[in-house]
Amino acid sequence: MFHNINVKVYETILELVFIFLGCSRLVSSACPGICFCPPLSDNVFCSRKNLPFIPSGVSPDTVQLNMNENNFLTPRLFRSNFSSYTRLEHLYISSCGIERIEVDTFADLTKLQWLDLSKNRLKVIEDYSFRGLTLEHLFLNDNPGMRISKNAFVGLRTMGLYLHNCAISQLSLEVIRPMNRTLKYLWLDGNKFESFQIDWLYVFRTLSHTRLAGNPLHCNCEVGWLFEFYKNNLKMFTGVDPPSCRTPSRLRAKNFNELSAEDFRCQLPVFKKVDAIFEEQVGKLNCVATGDPVPTIQWLKPGNEVETFKPKAKSDSNDNYGILYLSDPQATEDLVYKCVASNPAGNVTFSLNVVWPPKYSRDQFIINTPKPTPPPTLPPTKVILIPDPETLEKDKSKEKEKLDKISKSNNNEKSDILEKSEKPILLGTETPKKTENSKDDTFVINASKSGMSMKRETTIEGGFSLTDIIGAVVGTFLLTLLACIAIFHIVNRRYNHNLMYKSQNELQEKQTNNHIIVDARTEHMKMLQNNI
Repeated sequence: MFHNINVKVYETILELVFIFLGCSRLVSSACPGICFCPPLSDNVFCSRKNLPFIPSGVSPDTVQLNMNENNFLTPRLFRSNFSSYTRLEHLYISSCGIERIEVDTFADLTKLQWLDLSKNRLKVIEDYSFRGLTLEHLFLNDNPGMRISKNAFVGLRTMGLYLHNCAISQLSLEVIRPMNRTLKYLWLDGNKFESFQIDWLYVFRTLSHTRLAGNPLHCNCEVGWLFEFYKNNLKMFTGVDPPSCRTPSRLRAKNFNELSAEDFRCQLPVFKKVDAIFEEQVGKLNCVATGDPVPTIQWLKPGNEVETFKPKAKSDSNDNYGILYLSDPQATEDLVYKCVASNPAGNVTFSLNVVWPPKYSRDQFIINTPKPTPPPTLPPTKVILIPDPETLEKDKSKEKEKLDKISKSNNNEKSDILEKSEKPILLGTETPKKTENSKDDTFVINASKSGMSMKRETTIEGGFSLTDIIGAVVGTFLLTLLACIAIFHIVNRRYNHNLMYKSQNELQEKQTNNHIIVDARTEHMKMLQNNI
């Protein structure tokens, strides 16, 4: 009996202890009213509450904080936002409109293991944004257009890095190297990678699992190493879609498990154009080559100098251009320039002997420059000019010499001619009235292929007045009308005469027929009488 009493007392004491511990936990774990906090736990769930920031009242002892799918008022995260939650192990801030993370934002979260920043609007991951953290998983996926700085992951240790669906087209290997000793899971699927350099093999060999599907890979010889890695490490790609090809067209939409090593081949460079153009003070050597991948072009100049033209980073064409400028117009010796186009498939060389033209002629050496057409020949054009004083004096003297030769008896006519020659026609003033058969001084300009020439002519002008023109038009109209009436009268008279002649002929034909019928009847009667 005594033993049973001791057992009951012991059980009662344990119940009191558990109740006390539970009450103390509930008191210490405060929970914001808008959030959900499961009992007997240190988890706070504030997802999908349309919160503008982390609510006040979250306990510093919180281990898991879920803030997914809220609309933060400030699109930046600062260190002060999380410095109070030093016991956090899981932090979920997905779909909150975050655009930027300040350096050392999570530096106080030394126990953090899961960090989810996916589906935000992150524009850039700055250098040292995660230094000091030792994570299991870092989620940065579904942030389209996100740029990652070279030292963004320096000081970070994590087993999993998730960068899928971020529209990344290029990622430097130096960004991944700081995590090389700890990284085991790398997801790069759903991005815009067209190729992976063979240096990535160093990283892929250390992984346990990776995803590369959904990238528009250009499957030529540069990606052949990745195909071999896939074939030899199928366990790394278990349960996920295999990588596939976007180009070339013969391999479009083909998965790696459908291809062979012979499908990953390159095209030897081919020259499309090599030419030389000389102008007055400069020469230009142009070399265009194409291939798959795009070839690198090198110009080898005399004296073993080399000028290199690498392919453009982003180009839809497989062509590359190498333009070399020359600036030695005094050179007269033949010089050998070589254009070398090379890619992983091999290289080709084109040699060009170049000599500067001894005498430069722009029309001769500029290629595809049309020569100007000669101006058309214009008809003679009369232009009335204002003579200058010297010309006027010379004209006066010439006129006087002419007048001296005319009979001296015509004194009145001489004075009239002198008066007209002394009065030049001025532009912008009222033109003096001209009498019939008055003389004008004109200059005739002739334009032709040989050039332009001008000569002076003296013409006598005469014309018709407006009344004369109107009278001529009216007279012409009346004459035409009379002619039409006369023609109509003649035609009508002839038509009536023909009609009368036709009617008379028809009447005579009728009379003749009647006479014939009467005679026939008379003869018939006579025959009847004789018979009787």
